[in-house]
Amino acid sequence: MVDGLFLSLMKNEAAGESQLKTRFTLKKEERLCSKKQFDKLFAEGNTFLVYPLKVVFTETEFDGSYPAKAAFAASKRLFKRAVKRNLIKRRMREAYRLNKPGFYSRIKQKKVAVIFIYIGKGIVEYQRVDKAMKTALDKIATKIQA
Repeated sequence: MVDGLFLSLMKNEAAGESQLKTRFTLKKEERLCSKKQFDKLFAEGNTFLVYPLKVVFTETEFDGSYPAKAAFAASKRLFKRAVKRNLIKRRMREAYRLNKPGFYSRIKQKKVAVIFIYIGKGIVEYQRVDKAMKTALDKIATKIQA
């Protein structure tokens, strides 16, 4: 069993073969919470834009079995109501959660800290956030590998 990806073995009784199924979760250990890591990320991190997201990431060291730690932010200045900020952050977390297994397999054993900052002026639909998240994760993986 791979520790970081939480793979569970599912048996297909009809065909008599086994399949490997990935659980799409976002655990507390995968969230970026440390003030030291935030400070290092903003001081030394690489930045790029994939509208409506601004991505700041850096290769770092931290304890844990996951290859990446992520944080999600929406501006209080642009979105006064907490309900709207929470909606945006929920959409970003969901897009990350569904696309991270491919991202984890691409960065392999390297440790990455990343923050996704929503910079759009209005609330966009989930499909646009998902597309931006896929592009951002691909870009991070290629820059980390280089």
